[in-house]
Amino acid sequence: MKIGIVTYVKCDNYGAELQAFALQWKLNSLGYDAEVINLEKRNIDMKRNQDVIMGAIKQRFKQEGVFAIVSIVRKFLETKKRITDEDKYKAINENKHKLFENFFENKVRHSEKYYTLDEISNATDLKYDVYIAGSDQIWNYIHTDRLDVYFLMFANKFKAKKISYAASVSIYDIPKKWRAAYKTYFENIDVLSVRELHGAELVSKYSNKKAEVVLDPTFLLTKEDWVREVANDCGIEGDYLLIYTLSGSPHIRKMAHDIARRLNLKVVNIKSGYSDEPDDGTINVYEIGPAEWVGLWSKAKYVVTDSFHGTAFSINFNIPFTTLVNPNSMMNSRVLSILKIMNLESRIVYDTLKGDLKPNDVALDFTETNRILKQWKEKSLKFLLHALNSK
Repeated sequence: MKIGIVTYVKCDNYGAELQAFALQWKLNSLGYDAEVINLEKRNIDMKRNQDVIMGAIKQRFKQEGVFAIVSIVRKFLETKKRITDEDKYKAINENKHKLFENFFENKVRHSEKYYTLDEISNATDLKYDVYIAGSDQIWNYIHTDRLDVYFLMFANKFKAKKISYAASVSIYDIPKKWRAAYKTYFENIDVLSVRELHGAELVSKYSNKKAEVVLDPTFLLTKEDWVREVANDCGIEGDYLLIYTLSGSPHIRKMAHDIARRLNLKVVNIKSGYSDEPDDGTINVYEIGPAEWVGLWSKAKYVVTDSFHGTAFSINFNIPFTTLVNPNSMMNSRVLSILKIMNLESRIVYDTLKGDLKPNDVALDFTETNRILKQWKEKSLKFLLHALNSK
């Protein structure tokens, strides 16, 4: 059985690249012939993201009142600086990009041919028995103008089975103007699963289909699998707390240092942008690829993150962690879902204007978590095998 996986790849995003690796690796380890389709990742122009921008602004005013003006201006300046930094540190960014390219080429089994999103719609040379719409936010209309590709509409002409595994809509609701399209798309998938509890609710609400909730593909590998197959050592000695933030919250660093002092740990920060950092003793790393990212996780003693995959790897690797959640975000369902599933909602700290953020507890006994995780891994793998082998 030859399987073609459609998901986000080649986008210099750690979570996206690692979930793509995980699904093809697991399928091949089970004896299937699976590969990721080497597919263009095309982002929508920010002008198309008005729903996100206006939604975030409204939510900030709801949460913060007139003080929202300050945080909105700060966010605008941060975005402007990030764009400037991208030009300033072009060579360094290119070095980082090469690490991602090398990971995809050497670790992820993929089709020899590269397809743009437009080309794959008209392709006649695809020879797969089954197509899987993989994980990550591939069903979030904010991220792509070709949702039809990620809902496998192009595969209909091949009369092959169409499966989704842990696909994510991510957003809290589907805008009215998109609902008819999503109904068509959901109903195009033969065997349907999503990654979030809320995603399953959206499928039921806006289509005649039901979706099973399964774990992100990264959970299909054990820590031992990740270390053996992927991890590269970054050469950082001693025990450390690891920071991985995508939001750039001004509060996350202070909280991390407070926790690190309590636990007598040094602080390592995976930078999401190459900008100047305060001289507070933090070890900042930027030029790392997915293999080095996993390597840092494999040796961390504590994690502070606001990322879904940062939270997921912490759970899977049994690393005590704190997850910072921005109450103004429209896309919290991803991380809130996995924490609810694992009964770990106590690990959440909500980002506030006060900035004095502290977790309820830094200790974490993973006994109950691992029991739940084992059940969900079995459930997720059972879904995948049944989807592949059923008529």
